[in-house]
Amino acid sequence: MAKANARLKTTVRDMVLSLLVIAVPIAVVLVLKPSKAGNPVHVMDTGSYQSELSAARAAEPFTVLAPAGLPADWKLTSAYYQPAGSGAADWHVGYLTPGGGYATLEQTTEPLSGYLSDQHSNASPDATVQIAGATPNVWQRYSGTTPGGLRTLLSAQDGKSTVIVAGSAPLAELERLAAALR
Repeated sequence: MAKANARLKTTVRDMVLSLLVIAVPIAVVLVLKPSKAGNPVHVMDTGSYQSELSAARAAEPFTVLAPAGLPADWKLTSAYYQPAGSGAADWHVGYLTPGGGYATLEQTTEPLSGYLSDQHSNASPDATVQIAGATPNVWQRYSGTTPGGLRTLLSAQDGKSTVIVAGSAPLAELERLAAALR
């Protein structure tokens, strides 16, 4: 019986030691791993943005609009130009707004109905909005939801393109983005 107790103690001790061999390195990695809580948003650099804007304007599928004069607390998160190839030409700029929401400019040769379909949106028009300083200054407001979290959308026609300002940001911030387009 004493031999069985000694063997049991050895087995338990070996299990505890094996657990420590695994748990200690895991704990060290978790402690030393940098936290993403500080700034989980990727802010795009100005050079990359200017390069994308230049490419879009050089292609001239339409008069490319870009935000100008937004305050520094609007964080540029994405910008790209997709030339018309197998689909529509598309100019995209995305921002994290001061209020913590998302706002995007989409300018495309695709009709609005196609954009809404691509976004799986159930948005429907609910008002006409005049935005002082915006080009164009009369916009159609749509409300609804998409899987990506876009809740409000402003749309206007600008010659050869559909201009869309959308996002999860409050309407006032979306209107601010629309007013900054030049």
